[in-house]
Amino acid sequence: MKTSEIFDALLANLKVGETAAAVASRRDEITKTLNKDFRSKNACTDYKLMVGSFGRHTAIRGVSDLDMIFVLPPGLRSAYSNETGPRRTLERVRDDLTARYPNTSVRVDQCVVRVQFTSNAFKFEVQPAFENADGSFDYPDTKAKNWKTTKPRKETAATKDCNDRTSTNMRHLARMARAWKNTNGVNMGGLLIDTLVYNFFAQTNDYDSAGTGSFDLMARDFFAFLKDEPEQDYYLALGSQQRVNVKAKFQPKAKKANNLCLEAIEAEGKAAANKKWREIFGTCVPLATTASEAAKSYRNTEQFIENRLPVDITETVVIDCEVTQAGWRPTWLRAMRRGGLLLKADKSLRFVVTSCSVEEPYTLKWKVLNRGPEAERRDAIRGQIVESTRPNTRVEHSDFTGEHVVECYVVKNGVVVARDRIEVPISNTSIKGSVIS
Repeated sequence: MKTSEIFDALLANLKVGETAAAVASRRDEITKTLNKDFRSKNACTDYKLMVGSFGRHTAIRGVSDLDMIFVLPPGLRSAYSNETGPRRTLERVRDDLTARYPNTSVRVDQCVVRVQFTSNAFKFEVQPAFENADGSFDYPDTKAKNWKTTKPRKETAATKDCNDRTSTNMRHLARMARAWKNTNGVNMGGLLIDTLVYNFFAQTNDYDSAGTGSFDLMARDFFAFLKDEPEQDYYLALGSQQRVNVKAKFQPKAKKANNLCLEAIEAEGKAAANKKWREIFGTCVPLATTASEAAKSYRNTEQFIENRLPVDITETVVIDCEVTQAGWRPTWLRAMRRGGLLLKADKSLRFVVTSCSVEEPYTLKWKVLNRGPEAERRDAIRGQIVESTRPNTRVEHSDFTGEHVVECYVVKNGVVVARDRIEVPISNTSIKGSVIS
């Protein structure tokens, strides 16, 4: 496939699509419910503002966290101005929405009311706020027992201005960056992504009018920009210049993505290029079918979590593998790889979660993918989505040579919120002749 065809397909597959209608319906239901109490208007859908990625039009398919502001009547400001005002405001919104959705989880979370719908896995974060004359909003913070100011309209305006200047490439790249973070488990918030994309275009005009035929080079340069960013705790958000926190280091995974871009560009026009782009941006990149692949003698049994559950990475998980063999001291696979040691066959492999930022309860799912000529010859590539062998653990066995991969997915409220993968290079084949199991 041509480069333009690959990226045209990627962008088309990243579109929010029919999700937009479902989001709008939920948004209007919430607004009507709150207006009925705060303004005694039963069917009014005014006084709301979608913010966040959805409001800036940089969201992608599978988006699950949705941010909205409900604009409070200005006449109520004095009644909620003291230190109990923030909590009373949020509790009033919570009670209204609990009455409207009695079978849905509705709770106050410091600055917002979280409404976790199960039917479509949406989580609305509703922020009641008073609008100021300059277009900013004062919102309640129960921790500070005070009202703070946010400027989402300035962020939206900066996004639009940059997008117009770059021939819509700002939003294209922001969506591609979200696909990368969801595919590779990069814990980055949407506002941080949009800010970094904005900053990237601020330091180059090479792609202000680029078409999709140049998006391979744009992706390469963007990830080079990210990997070279200094580590810091926060950035100043585009437009508003308010602090946006960095939740986890993104530079190492950006470096890996940059290397994959270089390999994909080198393989341009070959089926290998599609596979490299897919490693970066996920299943929204189409695979190219060659004559040799069409005639393959093995079954492609690999499954993809994106085809089963929404993926919206907002947390971090790290896995490792304890390698053991009778008579030998247990060793951790990541330490082995750092030391340049190779994994042999006939080892017991215990994949475990070593750290996870997701609040319990959650469930884990796994994928064990065998790769290489030996896996294909044996018709044993596996790759199905499976459950844990025991809590937080997946037990396997090393059996034959190849660059195998194990992935872990953390599922919370029906959404994959964290994921990690570890490569399992096995250097020889077991004399037992069995498959990894």
